[in-house]
Amino acid sequence: MTGGSIAAQQTATLDALFEAPPFDGMHVGAMVVDVTSGETLYARNPGRRFAPASNQKLLTTIAALERLGPEYRFSTAVHADGTLGPEGILVGDLVVEEVGDPTLSERYHDDAETPLRDLARQLRESGLHRVRGALVIDAAAWDPARIEATWMWGDLPYGYAALGGPFVVAEGMARVEVRGGAVGDPAVIRWWPVGDPDRFTASARTVPPSDSVDLDAELRGSPRGVEVTGTIEAGTADTLELSVQEPVREAAAVLQRILADHGIVVDGGISVRRTEPLCRTAGPCRPLRELARIESPTLMEIVRGVMEPSQNWMAEQILHHLGAVDGGRAGPSGGIRALRRILQSDFGLESSDIDLRDGSGLSAYNLVTPRAVIRLLQTVHARPWAAAYAAALAEPGENESTLERRLAGLEGRVYAKTGTITHANSLSGYVDTVDGRRLAFTFLTNGSGTRSSQVRRVIDEAVRHLADSRADDARHP
Repeated sequence: MTGGSIAAQQTATLDALFEAPPFDGMHVGAMVVDVTSGETLYARNPGRRFAPASNQKLLTTIAALERLGPEYRFSTAVHADGTLGPEGILVGDLVVEEVGDPTLSERYHDDAETPLRDLARQLRESGLHRVRGALVIDAAAWDPARIEATWMWGDLPYGYAALGGPFVVAEGMARVEVRGGAVGDPAVIRWWPVGDPDRFTASARTVPPSDSVDLDAELRGSPRGVEVTGTIEAGTADTLELSVQEPVREAAAVLQRILADHGIVVDGGISVRRTEPLCRTAGPCRPLRELARIESPTLMEIVRGVMEPSQNWMAEQILHHLGAVDGGRAGPSGGIRALRRILQSDFGLESSDIDLRDGSGLSAYNLVTPRAVIRLLQTVHARPWAAAYAAALAEPGENESTLERRLAGLEGRVYAKTGTITHANSLSGYVDTVDGRRLAFTFLTNGSGTRSSQVRRVIDEAVRHLADSRADDARHP
């Protein structure tokens, strides 16, 4: 199952790694290509399909950059739907028109509320004091589907499975502080950012310091939210990152609070508009007056924020936005259709090589072949934004990246995307050899039945062998 012109010893070494325990009992796909010559240097099961875990983010971000361009920015605009009089009273609604900006968070700002304070400041400067109508979030272009159907139920309360939408802050999650009280008492919780005061509850109990501590989280049906369960020691505190179950309404509540802090009162509360206004189908709508606008960083900066730490929610927001850009509705199903079309039409991937379910790789139902991953990486290498994309991937030793503590000694020579879900581990990207060649590689493993750390160790050893290889080895085996 191997081939190409790496020295016979190198090829034998890679084969030995993937055929020794525990790899002899799992499914392994691998492919290595010299991106300059196009020569395939190693291949193991290149046409078999594997669950890629977070290597799925390669497909999502590459497709988005291809379709939107690396300088693309998301915009959030606030309009007056009504008459704003000289006294600062809007007789009508205040409408937030958003496209799902994934950067309304402390990853790109001082804190998650900073961009909303910017909007509020602009609105105040426009003269607005009071809104007689509602604060309306225009979600008509978005699919109301909230959850990717193939995600695991147990993942849904947690921040790594946060839900998306047209207007979401803090990456769809909240930092929930859980503090123990007196022994036997319920734990006390608080969270940031705060919108709805009933978004999270706690049934966790306080236990003596000598007892075991085990905090967990469960979805709650009504009102929709997350309940913190389990135990916590008296006199201690812990912080969980939990998913906000009504992220659009929650973001609107945060904005309404910030508007009030800036002296802008909204009389009509919050409304999330899921259907087009009647005037858009029955006749021309009255023109809206733009009062405020903010823009995101560039898409390439956003991609860096996705790839280095492997941020699931941002990858899903990008995927959902592709659905609208491609002429459909923003959301999971429209985004998947758009992603499939881009990968097939712009990159020539075969339909049999990909089966797509989400944008982040959290779903175990995604499937991709090693040759499809390599085709993407090869094609990207010829794009004008190739160097910026490689730099957006995780690197050994890079602070807060998924390779921060892996592949020491290969700093500045490996640019890759990690991937881990239950029984699936992957690593794909670029490695620069000791003689200056750049290789595109992918290692996909499924059905491991062992610790991820053990699988990663072998994958990293394979990358080191690639980094140490020389073209001369092929001529002097």
